[in-house]
Amino acid sequence: MRRSMLLTLGTAGALLVGAPALASLTWTAVPAPNPSAAHDQFAAVSARTTADAWAVGDFLGADADDDGLQMLAARWDGARWQQVRTPAVLHQDESLLAVSASSATEAWAVGFTKGVGAAGRNTLAVRWNGTAWSIVPTPATSGGSKAQLNAVVSLGPADAWAVGRSRAGRALAEHWDGAAWSIVQLPAPVIPAGTTLQSSTLTGISAASPTDIWAVGNISVLSGTTARGRTLAMHYDGRTWRVTPTRDATVPDTLNAVTAVASNDVWAVGNTFKTDGTNFPDRPLIEHWDGAVWSIVASPAVPVENTLSGVAARSGTDVWAVGNFVDRGRTVPVARTLALHWDGVTWSPVGTVNGASGDTALKGVAATPGGGDMWAVGFSLTATSTFVLRNTP
Repeated sequence: MRRSMLLTLGTAGALLVGAPALASLTWTAVPAPNPSAAHDQFAAVSARTTADAWAVGDFLGADADDDGLQMLAARWDGARWQQVRTPAVLHQDESLLAVSASSATEAWAVGFTKGVGAAGRNTLAVRWNGTAWSIVPTPATSGGSKAQLNAVVSLGPADAWAVGRSRAGRALAEHWDGAAWSIVQLPAPVIPAGTTLQSSTLTGISAASPTDIWAVGNISVLSGTTARGRTLAMHYDGRTWRVTPTRDATVPDTLNAVTAVASNDVWAVGNTFKTDGTNFPDRPLIEHWDGAVWSIVASPAVPVENTLSGVAARSGTDVWAVGNFVDRGRTVPVARTLALHWDGVTWSPVGTVNGASGDTALKGVAATPGGGDMWAVGFSLTATSTFVLRNTP
């Protein structure tokens, strides 16, 4: 339900070596709307039933100088994906990074707005009432210049959470109570001795129940003049958000997404970073909460320079993580889709397809409750078009 802002560099029909050849592990491409000939992309997906799912992102408006990027929303009706009209703000770029639906008449999508060509950002939330999407005001944050909402979970008409980053560069949580969004105070992240907190952000959120919610992301700490990324996880028990210690790799790392299967079964995924000065994403990072502690779970051997951007579960023995990796076996490196599957014992790479251009990234994944379809969405970098994959059990 969230979009990672990290982008590594991935082609049609490509399979990862050793992918299981099981029908239940097969992904197929599904046509999706592309309203612009210049730029279309999906960042997130939410599935409620086999005939009701949402995908969101952005596309380039016809008059880029006045409208720039516009919100893109598409709905699956059981037969096809169709674009659904979204509001536009004149002279503003708008981008949706996450979506969550709790009913056919209740859904939220969040992201950011900014002046066309400007660097500063402001939080954005839009609500679906069963008929139309409309912008709902979110509280302003102070300090700095870049604020955005990266993830959202809708629990009902009077209960939704959105997380992201404030203008001051700190982790941000906002709550919808049925009438308005309000900022909820978060605890300060725990940082290593001898360091100072440079920034923090929350990038993913998932709820096992209204009183059992997880949010994950990252912090950046300074030791002298050297910055290092570290993982961050927070838990909400119905009253208070608390920082829960995570495990970190021996190199800089981040968590990009989370899915709560049960109170003692939560998965968070992300990636490590290279330490050669490029700060490129390097290898997948997978962590699991067993009800007491977070632990790093071994990732399968996959190509380097990759990131996991989304994670979703049908059950405790059917969990998917998606993202992309860099294929450097070409004159010009390209992105390729990446999918990993948890069967209750191990994580394994699974074959996926790519867009016609081959340069394709997956940014989000969602499971249909009750063991239905699994959806993964993203975009083709070269063709700048939306990309959707479907896994049917």
